[in-house]
Formats: sequence, C-alpha cells, structure tokens
Amino acid sequence: MSLFSQSFPPSPTYTEKDVPDLSGKVYLVTGGYSGVGLELCRVLYHKGGRVVIVGRSQESYEAAVEDIKSNPGETKDSKPGSLEFVKVDLVDLTTIKPAIEEFLTTTERLDVAWYNAGVMGPPVGSKTKQNYELQWGTNVVAHFALHSLLTPILTSTASSLSPGSVRAIWVSSIMHTRSPMPYGINFDDVNYASTPSVSSWLTYSQSKAGAVILADEYAKRSVANAPLTQDGKKNHVISISLNPGNLKTNLQRHGSKLQSFFVDWILYPQRNGGLTELYAGLAPETGAEEFNGGYVIPFGRKGKIATHVEKGLTEAGTGKILWEQLEKEVKPYL
Repeated sequence: MSLFSQSFPPSPTYTEKDVPDLSGKVYLVTGGYSGVGLELCRVLYHKGGRVVIVGRSQESYEAAVEDIKSNPGETKDSKPGSLEFVKVDLVDLTTIKPAIEEFLTTTERLDVAWYNAGVMGPPVGSKTKQNYELQWGTNVVAHFALHSLLTPILTSTASSLSPGSVRAIWVSSIMHTRSPMPYGINFDDVNYASTPSVSSWLTYSQSKAGAVILADEYAKRSVANAPLTQDGKKNHVISISLNPGNLKTNLQRHGSKLQSFFVDWILYPQRNGGLTELYAGLAPETGAEEFNGGYVIPFGRKGKIATHVEKGLTEAGTGKILWEQLEKEVKPYL
C-alpha cells in the first residue's frame, strides 16, 4: 500500500462490534494507560478480558482505570473484565524482570502481548538508564527484553489453543519508511554516539524499523521453536508489526507548536489506532499463517514494509543480526 493510502486510509475494518466475549483470556499492553493503548485496553476490558497494563506511572494507570470503567466507548454490550498494573520503567532495564516474574506467578496463560509503548521525538541527546539513545532503548531494547521474558508463556499458551489465536504485536509506524539506509538500522552505531546531534526523527524511524525487523524474526523463531502438540502439529505464536496510523496522541508531546499546527489536519482520533491494534491482535484473518511476520496498516489492512527494510531482511539477514545483538545486550538483565 502507498504512503498516501496509509496516511488517508478507509474506515476501520474491525471494530468493537466484531470483538467476541473475551472472558478468561489474558492480554498485556505496554503503555496501555494513554493514547492508542488506552483505547485498545478500553475495548479489551469492556469485552470481558483480563487486561494487564505495563507502565511506570501508577498515577496514570489509576486515571486510565477511572476513564476506562466509566466510558465503554463504542462497545454496546459491555461485559467488564479486569484491569491490573505491572510497574515497569522501560527506560531502565533493571525494572523489567522483577515485575514480569511477579506477574507470571499470577497467570497460566497469555493470549496476546501488544508492545505498544513508545517514545517519539525527545530532545536530542536523551538517554535511557543504561545509556541507550532514548528511543532505541525504550522502543526496541526494553521491549525485546520484555518479550524474552514473555516468550515461554506465549509459547505454552499457543500450544494449547487453536492455531493463530496467540499473538505478539509489535507497534511500528509509517516513519519506519524513513529509517536509515541501506537496511533500516545503523548497526555500526545504533545510538548515534559518534553523531550526537543527529535528528531525533531519524533515530525514531530507526527504532520503528527495529519493531518491524523483530516481528519478522520472531515469526520465524516462533515456528521453529514451537513444541509439537498431541496430534503432531505446531501451534505457534503469530508475530505481527503494524502502523497504527497518523493519530492525535500524547506521542506528539515533544513536538513544537508549529509542528502540531502543520500535522493536526492529517491526524485521526486515537480510537482508530486502537482498532488497528485490535485488528492485528484479535481479528480471525490476522491469525492466518500469511500474517505471521506481516505488517498491518491503518485501519486494519495487510500492508507492505519499506522496500529497504524488506531488502535487509531478505538479503542481509538483519533479523538474525539484530536479534542476536539484542540477546547479548539484555542477557545481564534477564
């Protein structure tokens, strides 16, 4: 699909009315207390799901709970589920393992994980606790560490359920199309330490290419590593990346008033982005094998990733390179 089609998409293809009863199912959403994540969690909760919101702010979570419970949005047949908070600061890798290990003691299943939280356009030079460029460290490294800890329960849940029902959703952006040449990631210096004045939009775009690349690589690994079921089949986790759309969310908080003036006219309600994420995570068609490693575009369609990022995957093995690099980097924190 063209950039024009993604910027001016048709109406959502999968909405609240299409979502079945989610009672008994468990969903995890990073950054689920604001923006697109909030809209996603609103639907999951009012359809009966157990919704686990991962984030660093208890105050923001409590405000979201009040908002979600009091406003079902477009869900007409509300059947409230449950909401809970897992405190993780994605800017600090040391906070991930203790919190996730505690969460894992409370559940025997995880149906879908949405890696939704992100940082966009912070002041140049912003760093994580472990000294990563802030967007790379938050959007890529921290989510990879989180996914590493969730992989066993995703895998075990998938092995006991119908094919395609368990998924890992990696939130990317249309901006991944502007990621560095030739393959989307500057592997020689992912933090741009040698060029600290580089535009934060370039580093943001690189981080969103990272989400696409990890989704593709995990798709391959989930198939290869899935245990055999009793009937000799492999029910593996489906891995999908997506562009939620050009949306009015708090991700623009670091942008200038002038930037906001020029982009507001092409931005859509954040609910639409939530429906894109919902489509990737719950729609029956996205559980098909053809979507494994695929890319979803606004507001619920199968799309294609940037040509140079695709070339990196198929010709340069960027998925394997990035995966193995991140495995080494996060190992001390797992």
